[in-house]
Amino acid sequence: MKIIDKENFIFPNIIDYKKDYLKSETKLPEGVVLEKITKGINEIIFDYLNTKEFQGVGEKFTSLAEESYNSGIIFYIPKDVKVESPIKIEFDMDEENPVVINQNIIVAEKGSEGTIIMDYTSSEKVGAFHNGLTKIYAKENSIINIIKVQRMNDISHNFDSNIAIVKGQGQVNWISIELGSGISSSNYSNFLEAEASEANLSSIYLGDGKRKIDLEYSMIHKGPRSISNIETKGVLMDHAKKVFKGNLDFKKGARLSKGIEEEYVILLDPTVKSDSIPALLCHEDDVEGEHAASAGQINENKLFYLMSRGLEEREAKKLIVEASFRPIIDRIPYEIYRNIVVDEVERRLMDGKN
Repeated sequence: MKIIDKENFIFPNIIDYKKDYLKSETKLPEGVVLEKITKGINEIIFDYLNTKEFQGVGEKFTSLAEESYNSGIIFYIPKDVKVESPIKIEFDMDEENPVVINQNIIVAEKGSEGTIIMDYTSSEKVGAFHNGLTKIYAKENSIINIIKVQRMNDISHNFDSNIAIVKGQGQVNWISIELGSGISSSNYSNFLEAEASEANLSSIYLGDGKRKIDLEYSMIHKGPRSISNIETKGVLMDHAKKVFKGNLDFKKGARLSKGIEEEYVILLDPTVKSDSIPALLCHEDDVEGEHAASAGQINENKLFYLMSRGLEEREAKKLIVEASFRPIIDRIPYEIYRNIVVDEVERRLMDGKN
């Protein structure tokens, strides 16, 4: 089901992004590479990634990010090295820097660990454009944590493609926060390629006004005993539209693997449109897959209880929504970004008509 006409989307002119977006606050351990991406580095560092199975939000979007990026990072962690401090990437789009096309390449050697926070914002009156491609290669026993916060304004466009290749007992943990952009499309594809590889994706989204949101999350199990979890919680209000596609794909050889996906969305208005398409594909015996999707209005008993304690209806709804989001927000390991997300959710809920 299509709500965004990506095939006929017209890209803006590509210009340099001139702001300093890479925020490294502490000295990195020896051997760690963290630098802004340069032309040609993709072929040198990431030639072992076969993207033929991956098109992200669309082939022309991923091709644009690979061939014409104006920003992005290379992050390489050597064997058994743990980067304790988070790597912060902050894109603030304004009149002089309205276009971000970024490619990010992250390679974690055996036993390594690191965390990256990516924050996308735009000035109030700027119709900004973001098209991103993030590639992760997590080798054996490594852990990569990625937190993405998208809070661009309502006249901006956001397209974000993400791929992770995970080896034996490696782990990739995503937290995706979708709170902005008039049009937003995100794709996360995780290839669990070896025994006991693991990927977890926790996400929240909030659609207000006439926002269109297109989400596709995929867990492709190739290795035995691989594990995946997708947990998504959303809120729609006003005339917002959303399509959620969650895919658990157990390939031949993925025996004894387990995958879980669930989405729960709160509908604050009868004028919203919400489509959920959970899919379970299986080419192997002895696997365990669970999927669930639910949508509904706020529980009237909860609302009545809160209003009977002196809260106005809008405040009571805000409290219920925040309670739904809180388990995922609390997984963001840094207080400043937890507060940013809570404040943005509150602003959008209280500015609306509900």
